[in-house]
Amino acid sequence: MAILSSCNDDEQEPAPETAAPVISGLEIGEGNLMECEPGGELHMDAEITAEGKIDKITVDLHPEGGSGDDIEAEYTDYSGLLNADFHKDLEIPSTTELGDYHFHLTVTDQTGKSTSVEAEVQVH
Repeated sequence: MAILSSCNDDEQEPAPETAAPVISGLEIGEGNLMECEPGGELHMDAEITAEGKIDKITVDLHPEGGSGDDIEAEYTDYSGLLNADFHKDLEIPSTTELGDYHFHLTVTDQTGKSTSVEAEVQVH
């Protein structure tokens, strides 16, 4: 009498954990001067690596002192990429108040992980 046995292959290994996106080489403003003008554009450039593939990139520019409007943008044209050279120019409305602003660049991957970088920007 022969007895046959088999391994239980029903249990699958958990998927490997992916790292959060990485943002490097951030440049804000022409010549990385961290400044812009109302009615102009704010140059943005960064290298992005996302093991979980990029879902979206968001930018938020809001006044430090609380007066003035937030300027927000969402970019999905890099969606599905593992690596990207993010290069955009954020339009600054002509009605934007002068002053110190706080800049946030956030990359969210397709697994839901995100990474943000912050900087101070002068609108003058």
